[in-house]
Amino acid sequence: MAKITLLLATFGLLLLLTNASIYRTTVELDEEADENQQQRCRQQFQTHQRLRACQRFIRRRTQGGGPLDEVEDEVDEIEEVVEPDQGPGRQPAFQRCCQQLRNISPPCRCPSLRQAVQLTHQQQGQVGPQQVRQMYRVASNIPSMCNLQPMSCLFRQQQSSWL
Repeated sequence: MAKITLLLATFGLLLLLTNASIYRTTVELDEEADENQQQRCRQQFQTHQRLRACQRFIRRRTQGGGPLDEVEDEVDEIEEVVEPDQGPGRQPAFQRCCQQLRNISPPCRCPSLRQAVQLTHQQQGQVGPQQVRQMYRVASNIPSMCNLQPMSCLFRQQQSSWL
C-alpha cells in the first residue's frame, strides 16, 4: 500500500512540474509576441507623424487650441505645398486624425493614441490631472468618431511610455 501511495505521489508531482513548465513557456512566448507588437506599433506611430493631427484635435478639445496650434497650422500649410497629398483645401485636424488612424493597424491604434496623449501632455507643460483625464477621455472616443475598430480605447494613465 505504501508503494502505491509513493508511486501516486511521484506521478502527481511529475504531472504538476510538467504543467508548470508548459505554463512558463507559454508566458515567455506571449511576452516575446507582446514586445514584437509594441515595436510594430512604435514604428507605425513614428511613420504616421506621431498622430500630430490627433494631438492637435485632443489639445483643441481639451483647452481650445493656443499659440502652438497656430505654429502647427503654419507648418501644415508648408508641408501641404511641399507634399500636396491631400488635394486642394486643408482638412480640419479631426479629419486628418482619422486619416492617420486609418493608416495604422487596428491593434496599434489605441497604443498610438496613448502616445499622442502623452506627447500632447509633455508639450503643454504644467497641466492638472483633470485636464490629463480629459485628454484620455477625448482620445478614447476618437476611433468611434472616425468609425474605426476598435471603437474605443481603455487607457490606464499610469502605463509606461514606449516613446
